[in-house]
Amino acid sequence: MPTEKTPNMQENPLYFFSIVIPAHNEEKYLGETLKHVCMLDYPKDRFEAIVVENGSTDRTLPIARGFERDNVRILQSEKGVSRAKNLGLDNTSQKSDWTIFLDADTCVAPLFLRELSKFLNNEVRRDAAVGAVSLRPIEKMHWYVPLFMSFYNFSRKIMHIPFALEIMRTSLRSKVRFDETIQFAEDVKLIEDGMRYGSFFFFPTRTVSTSIRRFEKIGWGKQLFLWGWQGLVLSKTNHRSDVYPVIR
Repeated sequence: MPTEKTPNMQENPLYFFSIVIPAHNEEKYLGETLKHVCMLDYPKDRFEAIVVENGSTDRTLPIARGFERDNVRILQSEKGVSRAKNLGLDNTSQKSDWTIFLDADTCVAPLFLRELSKFLNNEVRRDAAVGAVSLRPIEKMHWYVPLFMSFYNFSRKIMHIPFALEIMRTSLRSKVRFDETIQFAEDVKLIEDGMRYGSFFFFPTRTVSTSIRRFEKIGWGKQLFLWGWQGLVLSKTNHRSDVYPVIR
């Protein structure tokens, strides 16, 4: 992960962020993800992390409990990423301004919340409801990966498609929920539902890195096609409840 020096931040109110992390059989990545959350350069009383372990059969739960502290809580739900995200959302602080849904294989650099708070204060429309961020790969990169990720980030910005991290105004928690009846594209549907209450934003940043394990396992072109097919076509049909293959 890149390291940054703390910049001179403008005088802006610091938003309260709730970070919800669903985790199912994520023993390989969760520890690193939580280590980075605990290293965030942000006042501890202005953010919280809620890990929701859901139906794991590996060491995900004990790894999560090893990071439990005042502003890091561990919850459990039945298996299902949407169930886990909804439970986390239900348990966010009443002080929360924005909820960040963070995949368990995605790491944020120390300045992520400071830069996001500044961006939301200065660059985002007042009616903003939901958003996504640009991503970098965690794993060692092939020469073509940066080019692919640049194209992927641009496409997601234009099409309002999240991946690995989505953001929602916490005040919408009683109106906008993850659909627990579907097995894929639940994040896309959240963005669509959230946009009924406000605008979409895209945060360009170098502070978020995610695993490219699915691309590496399935193939870059094939995975991109599958996501387009599933997210834009099948998610509109009764096939949205089909089993989504898990890559670990």
